[in-house]
Amino acid sequence: PHLVLARDAMLRPACTRLVSRHLPTLASGARSMSNGHPNPNITTSKDQMWYKMHNTWPVQVPLTTQMPGTPRVDEGVEAADPKTEITTLSNGVRVISETSSSIGASMALYFATGSRVETEATQGSSHFLQHLAFRASEEKSHFLTTREIEKIGGHTVAGASRDCIAYAGECLASNADRLLALMAESAMSPRLEDLDIANARELVMADVANQSKNGPGTVLDAMHAVAFSGRGLGAPLLCPAPTAQAMTGDTIAAYLQETMSPSRVIVSAVGVEHAKLVDMATSAFGSMKPAQLEPPAPAKYSGGDFYMPGPLDMGEVHICIGMEGLGCSDKDLLALATIQTMLGGGDSFSAGGPGKGLKSRIFVNVLYNQGVLSSSAVNVSYAETGLFGISATTTPDHTTVTVELMIKELKRLRTGVSQEELSRAVNMTRASLFLNLENNGIVCEDLGRQLMYYDKRHTGKELSDQLMKITADDLKRVSEKLLASTPVVAAYGDISCMPTYSQIVSALQG
Repeated sequence: PHLVLARDAMLRPACTRLVSRHLPTLASGARSMSNGHPNPNITTSKDQMWYKMHNTWPVQVPLTTQMPGTPRVDEGVEAADPKTEITTLSNGVRVISETSSSIGASMALYFATGSRVETEATQGSSHFLQHLAFRASEEKSHFLTTREIEKIGGHTVAGASRDCIAYAGECLASNADRLLALMAESAMSPRLEDLDIANARELVMADVANQSKNGPGTVLDAMHAVAFSGRGLGAPLLCPAPTAQAMTGDTIAAYLQETMSPSRVIVSAVGVEHAKLVDMATSAFGSMKPAQLEPPAPAKYSGGDFYMPGPLDMGEVHICIGMEGLGCSDKDLLALATIQTMLGGGDSFSAGGPGKGLKSRIFVNVLYNQGVLSSSAVNVSYAETGLFGISATTTPDHTTVTVELMIKELKRLRTGVSQEELSRAVNMTRASLFLNLENNGIVCEDLGRQLMYYDKRHTGKELSDQLMKITADDLKRVSEKLLASTPVVAAYGDISCMPTYSQIVSALQG
């Protein structure tokens, strides 16, 4: 320590002489770097040296002082409302876009296929296509595809669901044409050689293995299977392990041949000029020939139960009690979304924190029980139908109590809601809507899915206005409609204490 102090004492006079010698230069430099914006705060040699070294004003500049080179507040331009445009190409491909002030672009391709249009011969193909995306194509190797995406600073992702396969990406708007070409190439002509299928198989098998550790996901998949009799929307979302082992490129090629048609293709984008997007879509899909395909068979809800034992050391049970929900085109869909918000839910560990939804019914009436680890409302909608209910994760010794609490909350929907509870649920739903629409990626998905379900776009303001018109009578009427359907019950894990299906149905109807 003494050596350090001595060294500092020796250096201090030299620093002082250096600052004094260059004060005129520092002062002139500070004036020149202000670019015509004098800074009254540069008054000391310390401030001048800071400005010279960092090319910024000193820390003590007040926030009311305008920074050099920045526009005045009154020079700003009011942001225009986003503009949505829709075009249908001559072969049936639909293109939708929305303007954005961002320099980035979000784009997506939606194919209205998914696992619901798989046959017994092509089962699991959509899951494999998810893992073949943005890898090798008929024109490029995996390495070249990756390099092309990296060159334009792009970010890509793909996913398969029950009713569609999506390819999405983000990049600078100036590179949008290059990214869309790569997305279309990956979707329309993936390479299906033995090596490519083997690589995808590893990822598919990893998904299947991880699913056994994902209790809520396993229960939701089981609910679909029993509710829709294992066909269409009830077909497995993930490729079964035995099917994955036998998967070939010819099977996936057959799936693409049987399901791909221009009328099922949607190109959506945010931050890309619409005319330019139409040209890009025409270049990518204009040569695609229309095909006469049978529409997916309408889903038939049947209800039922699916109890599945889990690993012996699991130590918990995952439960879902539900009924038939509403399709995306149903006029009461927003009322159902409000009911979902009113029920709420979450994890027990967050039940004591501020702003954690302590007023929602599931938090107040279900999660207070110490044995309930998590619980929330479930609401899934497809074109013509859906599923609605309550899910929960609990310990085996609290299974009976948890099921009783879930049934009680579902039956309580018949009793109606207070004006205060209705107002809170509507406002929370509106807030969630507008918060999501701040993200360009979510907006891009919203554009594509709305065009797929409705063949048009409902703006956030339109949906918000409809939410404001929802009444307590609407919620009670929709609740009665839900509870009139045959219940569906799924459980996974330690199901030794799980009540029987008939007991649950009797309790719900009693």
